Amino acid sequence: MLIPGISRNEYLINHTTREDAAQTDFWPDKVHSKSHHQQGTDFIRSKKYINGKQLMTCSNCHDPHGMAEVKHQLRQAVRDGKNTLCVGCHQETADVKAHTAAKIGMPHAMQINCVDCHNPKTMQTGAGLGKGLARKDGKNYWVNDITSHLFDVPRKNNSAVKGVEPARAMPIPYTAACGTCHNAEGL
Repeated sequence: MLIPGISRNEYLINHTTREDAAQTDFWPDKVHSKSHHQQGTDFIRSKKYINGKQLMTCSNCHDPHGMAEVKHQLRQAVRDGKNTLCVGCHQETADVKAHTAAKIGMPHAMQINCVDCHNPKTMQTGAGLGKGLARKDGKNYWVNDITSHLFDVPRKNNSAVKGVEPARAMPIPYTAACGTCHNAEGL
């Protein structure tokens, strides 16, 4: 785990076994991870790590001692209908309907959480590319089990996704987070 104030270079030299993940550990956009044990790699590449206000570490969101009562050693709940952990720093997004209306041009009708969009499950524990979730229309969407720690919301116009068959593209927006309710063609 990154210690507050440690540089990315120092972390990579003294606390990892390789400089960065191999290119095969990423989806075709070469940004989003698809392999396990890449949360740290994602995090130090994210806009959250060095954000103009403070140097963030894993422990800003996770309890390093695992004493929290919340899943994944999170300090506060993320799926409690209030987005408690996220809103602790991002009060301006507490109204999720207003936030989605501002970002995508329409309020989200169903109850969603910040992590549904900003931390989709793009990575798979162990071997494999994750399971497919087939919709009634026959389209297949990725269902993985490890969340991205880039905190971005890439869409299908991402350069590595545009024009690529969903089964071969990076999984966003072709994940269960979006694809079970939305037609990916419209995302």
